[in-house]
Amino acid sequence: MQDVHILATKVVEHTVTKYNHSQQSASIVIRCQNGHGINTHVVKIANQECSCGKWNQFGIPCSHAQKVCGAYDISAASMVKDYYDLMAYNNTYSKHFEPVQSEDYWEDPNFQLVHDPTIRISTHPSRNQTTRIHNEMDWRQTRAMQEAQQQGDSSIQENMPEEDC
Repeated sequence: MQDVHILATKVVEHTVTKYNHSQQSASIVIRCQNGHGINTHVVKIANQECSCGKWNQFGIPCSHAQKVCGAYDISAASMVKDYYDLMAYNNTYSKHFEPVQSEDYWEDPNFQLVHDPTIRISTHPSRNQTTRIHNEMDWRQTRAMQEAQQQGDSSIQENMPEEDC
């Protein structure tokens, strides 16, 4: 049996290779430790996005965008989304929050909840129950063969492979 070693790849170097002033976009090459790969990302400063997706997802410039900003004297701190600003934080939490009252004060709903125990039947009592409602795509091939027999369709039965359990 072979030993499997998981190597954490650590970025050794970010190099800005191309910069387009008119579009404010740059191409950045990343070299990883021990020569485990070279990746290229495209950073678009004007759109505040990077091809790695981290800037788009979190709203904070990723390491690629920070490197491009540093190379061209652009403040990376000015590229952080506004919702991380202290003023936005203070505006969010300066309001008064009312706690939810106990159930005694709730309005009665104009509907009734009906429990259907057939939806969540567990065939294996030791397993956790699923909340997923099963449909015909979950049927096993044997069930499909049984239905074909009931309908008298012999062509389906002949083409079905035998199931090993």
